[in-house]
Amino acid sequence: MDSEILRIEKRIKGLNRVTAAINDLSIYGIFYGNYPELVKILEDAKDHVKTELKNSKKRLETLNYPQYDEGAEAVIQEYMKKGT
Repeated sequence: MDSEILRIEKRIKGLNRVTAAINDLSIYGIFYGNYPELVKILEDAKDHVKTELKNSKKRLETLNYPQYDEGAEAVIQEYMKKGT
């Protein structure tokens, strides 16, 4: 599980770098006005990256904070009653 968490954290870091790089294109003179097709493709790619970021963050959250399981809690409570 730790290796999966590390992989997801690396993925999130990489995806954030891609998003930042696309956002910084205007600093280097790459605008819609002079590269309309390129900017359109990169903006679409950024949307895909954001979706992957959301999914990766959700997966990381489920690994770090597992869901409460009522069934498991009921079994634990029944087991605890046996000792009394």
